[in-house]
Amino acid sequence: MKISVQGIIDSRKKLFWDKGPLDPDEDKFVIVERILEFGTEREFQAVISCYGEAFISDVVRNSRNLSPKTVNYFSLLLDIPREATRCFSDASLRIWQPF
Repeated sequence: MKISVQGIIDSRKKLFWDKGPLDPDEDKFVIVERILEFGTEREFQAVISCYGEAFISDVVRNSRNLSPKTVNYFSLLLDIPREATRCFSDASLRIWQPF
């Protein structure tokens, strides 16, 4: 049984507890972030079929809210170099170097 993005929004209110009413088109970046971080494989398949692999890759590359573990997993899955992601870029690593 295939699920829709609107079905995910309606059934998984805990994922979006801090957001008001979500529109699947206008709020797709936030929706994809939450599904990548906390969703199931089935929900991931729903967002990839709705938004496409290119948009999912864009979220993995540019998100400030995804954990390093999630970014690493989806970088491997979608064949994205880790260095091409905001999470693992040189700029973010330099912040923590002592000198």
